[in-house]
Amino acid sequence: MTPAFASGALAASPVPLGTAGSFAVLAGSTITNTGPTSIAGDIGLCCTGSAITGFGPGANQVIQSLGATYIGTGGVAATAEDDLDIAYGFAAGQAVTNTVPVDLSLSGTPAHPLLPGVYESTSHGALQINTGLTLDFQGDPNAVFIFQGTALRTAVGTSGSVRIVNGGLAPSACNIFWQLSDATQGVTLGTASAFKGTTMSLGASVLGTFATVEGRILTRRSKAVNLDTNTISRPACSIAAPAGSGDTTVVAADTGTPAPTPGPAPAPSPSPTAGAPGPSSSGPVRIVATPAGPGSGTAPTASTPGTATLAGPSGPVTGPFDIVVTGKQIATVVFLVDGRRVTTVHARQGRRRFKITINPRRQSHRVHHVTVRVTFKPGSRTRKTTRRFVYRRATPPQTPRFAG
Repeated sequence: MTPAFASGALAASPVPLGTAGSFAVLAGSTITNTGPTSIAGDIGLCCTGSAITGFGPGANQVIQSLGATYIGTGGVAATAEDDLDIAYGFAAGQAVTNTVPVDLSLSGTPAHPLLPGVYESTSHGALQINTGLTLDFQGDPNAVFIFQGTALRTAVGTSGSVRIVNGGLAPSACNIFWQLSDATQGVTLGTASAFKGTTMSLGASVLGTFATVEGRILTRRSKAVNLDTNTISRPACSIAAPAGSGDTTVVAADTGTPAPTPGPAPAPSPSPTAGAPGPSSSGPVRIVATPAGPGSGTAPTASTPGTATLAGPSGPVTGPFDIVVTGKQIATVVFLVDGRRVTTVHARQGRRRFKITINPRRQSHRVHHVTVRVTFKPGSRTRKTTRRFVYRRATPPQTPRFAG
């Protein structure tokens, strides 16, 4: 049976990639290539390594026909990784509309293709494509597919391929997202398979020989991307231009000549959703939804705009702490830690304060990302807003040792 299309408020929302949207390949530790690989789009490497092997000029190397290459712990690649963090959390926080077997081929057949929505495999397991996957956009190229799982593995050739029907021109391939939470192996594409969509994985990505991608292979920090005679084409989507500086390599691969090193990004103009803190910020975040009015699709209202303020620590912590969202016109608040949904809190009569408590004792000492996604009630223009702050678990004191 074909899963029902989730319409209206339950439909999948496009994932905001920010500056990560310009990248065809983004990795954290290394990018290795074997054989002649073609990449159309930016290539980025940040933030635990700087090793790129198998890149041109010459035979059996990467040929980059569009975009630039950014390598470094700061600048463009780092900004893209920051934006990927937010995009990953946004995708992970979307409500599941359909549960399917881990083998997506069993649900998305040519006779009964999958329809737009948010899909999660049984028990949130590893996703597979073993006899092909067909996605039906129902004539709307702006419809969205989101797949949530731990990892993704595809079979070889057409058996491991993704096919779009009734999608029309771009941005169909732009609106397929794969959110993968396994920290070891995220993406494994079979030999000569034809894949579509943007992967956002916590684990490494390995593309089999002659595998093609219409989309993006985006791998979060500390993980590698391994290529082997592949073709990766970033689809013609609406993307944010890379911004920032500090990368050690910026090459205009379509001309073979050095490109100007990007300068600092221009300061953003004030907007209702501006003000997300960076990793060192400890101040609260204020989110404002603009009032409904002409052209908004909602009848005008005299009610006050929706607001939300996020507060929580952004320094070392040793014990339980609260994450608090307060405001007006809030319908739901989704809380995520490191891209994993912790809970969803729904509004009730008179509720203006939404809180969860996190105990960091089991968390590692690295930096952790806490994300909230706020949806405002009708009366303010409905807007799903993601904002983030970070914290680090404090290193326990060392017991002195005495010898003698």
